[in-house]
Amino acid sequence: MKRLFAGIERIWLDAEDPPLPPSIRQLAGENLLLGRTLARRGFKSFEDARAFLDYHFYHPADPYEMPDVEKGVKLIQTAILTGKKIGVWGDFDVDGQTATTLLVATLKSLGAEVQYYIPVRERESHGVHLDGLERMIADGVQIVLTCDTGISAHHAANFLRQRGIGLVITDHHTLPEQLPEADAVINPQRLPEDHPMHSLAGVGTAFVFAQALCKEMGRPELVEEHLDLVALGCVADVAILRGDTRYWVQRGLELMRNPRRPALLQLMQNAEITPAHLNEQHIGFSLAPRLNAIGRLGDANPVVEFLSSTNSQAIAVFATQLEGYNSQRRFLTEQVFLAALQQIDQDPRVLEYAVLVLHHPEWPGGINGIVASRLVEIFQRPVILLSSPPGQPMRGSARSTEGINITAAIASAQHLLIGFGGHPMAAGLALPAENFLEFRRLVSAHVELQRAQNRQKPVLTIDAWVKIGELNLDFILELERLAPFGAGNPPLVFASRNLTLLDSAPIGKTQEHLMTIVEDEEGNTRRVIWWQGARSILPEGRFDLAYHARPVNFGGDLEVQLEWIVARPLETETIHLSDANRREVIDLRSSEDALRELDRLTIPADQILFWADGEFALDLKVKQRWELAPAETLVICSPPPSQKILSDSIQKVLPKRIILCSLAQPNDKPQSFLQALTAMIRYAIKQNGGKAQIPRMAAALNQREETILAGVDWLVCKGFIRILSREPDFLIIAEGGVPDPSQLRDKEARLRFLLEESRAFREFYQQASPDSLIKEKP
Repeated sequence: MKRLFAGIERIWLDAEDPPLPPSIRQLAGENLLLGRTLARRGFKSFEDARAFLDYHFYHPADPYEMPDVEKGVKLIQTAILTGKKIGVWGDFDVDGQTATTLLVATLKSLGAEVQYYIPVRERESHGVHLDGLERMIADGVQIVLTCDTGISAHHAANFLRQRGIGLVITDHHTLPEQLPEADAVINPQRLPEDHPMHSLAGVGTAFVFAQALCKEMGRPELVEEHLDLVALGCVADVAILRGDTRYWVQRGLELMRNPRRPALLQLMQNAEITPAHLNEQHIGFSLAPRLNAIGRLGDANPVVEFLSSTNSQAIAVFATQLEGYNSQRRFLTEQVFLAALQQIDQDPRVLEYAVLVLHHPEWPGGINGIVASRLVEIFQRPVILLSSPPGQPMRGSARSTEGINITAAIASAQHLLIGFGGHPMAAGLALPAENFLEFRRLVSAHVELQRAQNRQKPVLTIDAWVKIGELNLDFILELERLAPFGAGNPPLVFASRNLTLLDSAPIGKTQEHLMTIVEDEEGNTRRVIWWQGARSILPEGRFDLAYHARPVNFGGDLEVQLEWIVARPLETETIHLSDANRREVIDLRSSEDALRELDRLTIPADQILFWADGEFALDLKVKQRWELAPAETLVICSPPPSQKILSDSIQKVLPKRIILCSLAQPNDKPQSFLQALTAMIRYAIKQNGGKAQIPRMAAALNQREETILAGVDWLVCKGFIRILSREPDFLIIAEGGVPDPSQLRDKEARLRFLLEESRAFREFYQQASPDSLIKEKP
């Protein structure tokens, strides 16, 4: 599983340093990196840079610059004044939920009679549906106002026109070739790309419309109390944080730090967020997932009432329900993620395409987008995940990387689709199952074309090389003036040289993250959190590390948190000896008859040592790792489970010649491992008084010691055994115990992770160059 070892190799490039205008340097003060970052991001004048850092100096665009805003305002104003019932049609993600809430609340404050509807994802999916419109009309709705949807609603527009029902569309998704025949189509994509409103999300577009409506009706102050919803929806939808979008998000974040909306305050309390220290990361990783979960797995309509309510008891009850949905989302996400990885294991050829496209009949539609985003991070390419129930069309979600317009790629195969929609970084789609293979071919070809046109390569731009001891809180807080970070304004990438890993431990509710401790050459140590890193192999030896640095609140105190991006092993770790003492490496891993080739080498028997952990059926006198001793020649007979064990073993033998072979293939499947481990433990109980020697068991099974301990913990949770005593190198074990189902899932996840990690290294062993394998002991 290469994906678990190194992912896609990225080119590290130092950020360019354009000329730093004196005015920008003056604005940045003593923080030279702040000034350089502003210059790198295109700021040349003092005024523009100041407005970027401090929204008080920014002037947003006039709402009426948005096409059709004037038409839409007149229609809705007339409906309010004449008592016509308005139907607000929203969408089930956070952008749609907040947009619906904002419009409904604003319209009610202006005296309108309002009804709203958000489609239920599982049975309706995105879009404006005729059956829902029929129910609205039956309830007396005379004009429909959409938010975060509708730009491709041609059938709905024609349906409403035939019945004399007005239609005002507010949306932000990619424009179709022909706009729907609505009375007004308000979409920032109709503006030039350099217009400050062009990147508004659905709730931002709804806000601009509401802003114009309130001004027209003499109540301009009404809409700005909903800027917290704008910040929540725009960040959740990964809107490009430039121009007006950044301005409104900045103001909304300030409002959220002093929350007046009881529902958001309750969500923050449940997520253990201190409002005063809230930033865009808290929205993206804590608040938005809680709201998205109900939209993905249930009915999001009650969210509108929740976000508008002042009833503390009702708010607390519904917030608890959201926590339940969020827990369910986490569980399903993990299941789909593991299933996707298993598909890649079984058919690695799917990675030969420019787009990773996978499908499964039982994947919940509401989870596909989340998992696709995780896979994009691992494989650094666009990902499309589809649910494919038998006899039904495939439906799913796409996520992309910077520089690749996935919606354009999908559009290149639209003749194969039932429908699609989205924006450059994300999309939804449906297609007949029989079109899957051709669709995958065409969408991958289009992405290849985009890459060729853009000359795009996976690049990581380093903003600053620093020593880990230099990253103090004051320095990082100065750089926070650049926040909020996100699409269009990424967080700074720091890098430090020549680090070593001291420790790591999985953290999080499902142990999906890693907390690591790294050390530099001067002995400085720092904790670095690796989000979603628990299934990645950690670097061995010395490495350079790229990371983000952000201030976080721990126990009421601010401190700097480093966030792992990627490590780059140092080339200097390969052993380079003088010609007189150079270690000879003979590579027989791909040989069809390695034993015969070994015989041809005519190495004296007293100078050769065969190392093979685990089961080994060939007629060779092999030693396991605990039996190794110095020898002239070391033959590595089978792939070890980790780089550390390989390096340690070479260090024990200190050979002048190493022969790499692959004479046996260890079995890293959980069921096989547990069966073998159980047999060894039974033997220890019956023949050795329950004493289980962990190092020898690890060698006997060709696994790491931590994997043996994880397997023991699983057997304890199942109630098969109990541990009487734990010593550094052995356990005293007895039969029978008390099952602990509450811990079983976590223990099994940990065990699977360790086995997958070992299997990933063994695959690396089979394919890596000898120089990258034969390393000095860290």
